[in-house]
Amino acid sequence: MLLGEILKRQDVPEVEISGIKNDSRDVRPGDLFIAYRGGQFDAHEFVQDAIQAGAAAICAEIDQPPDIPIPWVKETDIAQRQAEFAARFHAFPSRHLNIIGVTGTNGKTSVAFGIANLLDSTAFMGTLGWGLPNALAETALTTMGSVALQRGLSQLIESEFQKVAMEVSSHALAQGRVNCVEFDGAVFTNLTRDHLDYHKSMRNYADTKMKLFEHSDLRYGIVNQDDEFGRLIVDRLRERNIKCLTYGTSSSADLSWSSVRHTSKGLCGRWLSPWGNDEFFLPYYGSMYVANAAAILLTSLCNDQQFAEVVEQMRTLPTVPGRMEFIKRDGRPTVVIDYAHTSDALRHALVAVRAHAQGRVYCVFGCGGARDVGKRPEMGRIAEIVADQVYLTSDNPRDESPDAIAHDILQGMAEPDSVAVELDRESAIQLAIEAASPGDVVLVAGKGRERFQEIQGERLPIDDYVTVENILSGAHYAVMAD
Repeated sequence: MLLGEILKRQDVPEVEISGIKNDSRDVRPGDLFIAYRGGQFDAHEFVQDAIQAGAAAICAEIDQPPDIPIPWVKETDIAQRQAEFAARFHAFPSRHLNIIGVTGTNGKTSVAFGIANLLDSTAFMGTLGWGLPNALAETALTTMGSVALQRGLSQLIESEFQKVAMEVSSHALAQGRVNCVEFDGAVFTNLTRDHLDYHKSMRNYADTKMKLFEHSDLRYGIVNQDDEFGRLIVDRLRERNIKCLTYGTSSSADLSWSSVRHTSKGLCGRWLSPWGNDEFFLPYYGSMYVANAAAILLTSLCNDQQFAEVVEQMRTLPTVPGRMEFIKRDGRPTVVIDYAHTSDALRHALVAVRAHAQGRVYCVFGCGGARDVGKRPEMGRIAEIVADQVYLTSDNPRDESPDAIAHDILQGMAEPDSVAVELDRESAIQLAIEAASPGDVVLVAGKGRERFQEIQGERLPIDDYVTVENILSGAHYAVMAD
């Protein structure tokens, strides 16, 4: 495609463009390199790297410097408009897909992953990766950057997917990453404290989430009626005459539930709805997963599925990697890997673990650095109240001191001296498992199936699941001894 066609300008050189990139490390010969000042980096500093890699043209926010051997086009507000450029280059791929956006503080991954597994020809895009749910390619962000996202949607069309279940983070909405994505459906799970380092207030955070439900092409919304902000979303959708289905514990919701029971294999209960009052089984642990399953079920109904058939299919849904993932070995404590990294998510995870524990509950967790500081003492308070023993460790400290983060968490605890502080994450997990008995449960919270730890600008390899498997099998002790 010609550069002028991508930018919708007639005053630019006629240069053939073979791709669009906004990371100089990804540039290939013939690409258009988009440069703008971001929150952490100024891509203008990497223009020469892009040129050396074979970029055919530069689109930037500043005037052309001297000695630039390729066409340079100055544009404004590139951070927001790059989605438009990429969408145009890829022939607006979202117009040819049924895209379901899932947003909320907690539950996005579980709901989107469940939808992708339940609906035919449906790809997943989110924290776990993107593509076929059982063969995901890695991605660094919950919601891809806008240029990579448009390219990814185009590739999904080439792979003959018809639908996409996409996690949509508040950062993605604020930064315009999903601009020029046409959403057929939008799902809201809940709104609790998170990311206030970025959004500064819960009002700003909520307003950002609302953007997903303001998309002009939206055909339906699925909303958690138990959430106060969810009820506001319902009002907004109905004002626009957009189909809205609600779920929640109240009988006024379109889909509610009763008689929930925790079993060794998952959750049982009864759906209550206009489509039927059916018994259900869900291969999940934790009462919060009933609400997630309700969102999945209603989304399926909006995509022409039959209620009774979906209820039956949900009995065999695969568990979500790193979300209340139980690891059991004979004669050893049960270990649960979960991504919980907010106070509300940690509380739900601990309550769920308590429901399945015959003995004591141990909790291993930390808080991320360079993120919302205010949630740290609250998470400490919740861990102390619900767990029998807390092991405080590092999450992703980033460029903060792990000791300082631990200190913030301890401020919320009534008896901080009773907390075991071990900032080496693998060691903390091992100490907790060694201390626990066969009837006990150890919750390892915060990172799920992440395969790295962010420390001082580096991503160092660590995987909670692998660590736990090695400890339970005895292999970890051998590695430590070496």
